[in-house]
Amino acid sequence: MIAEHLKSVPTGTPGVYCMYDLDGEVAYVGQSSQLRSRLRQHFIRQDSSVVSYGRLDIWDIAYVDWWETEKTDAAENELLMYHQPYLNFDGESSAPLDNPPVDVEQPTESIQLLTEEELKLRTRPYNRAKQKLEHLVRMIDKIHLAGHSKDTKRTLYEHNRIFQEAVSEFLGVE
Repeated sequence: MIAEHLKSVPTGTPGVYCMYDLDGEVAYVGQSSQLRSRLRQHFIRQDSSVVSYGRLDIWDIAYVDWWETEKTDAAENELLMYHQPYLNFDGESSAPLDNPPVDVEQPTESIQLLTEEELKLRTRPYNRAKQKLEHLVRMIDKIHLAGHSKDTKRTLYEHNRIFQEAVSEFLGVE
């Protein structure tokens, strides 16, 4: 199903994208000289660095906005400054531009990756907590076995935050 949705992204097109989590929050912003290829790398092949190192848990992503632009560095910076996604970290953006290359509120297109039924299933506190716990265990193993950067460790913190919120909601406590 995701592969079908990605067919709406033209091949060989440079641009930027925002990935939104199950709560509608911007989780991650990226850029590519070939948008469709990069999105396939995240969602179909699952071999992008942000997926393989655990920064991005694609189970959490509900939809993607994308913008066509040749000015990918500047456009990505604008999206980072505007949305401040929780899986992009300090030092990944700079001051906003006077003449931004994209309108951050008007993407070229939005792709909904999940049906409403699947979205409801994934946002149930039990399902979300269980999935997030499994992701945390995989990340802890990677950090333990291979080390990794402070960004990977910060990613673990962000996924733990989501896990704690899901567990609190599941248990009905704050």
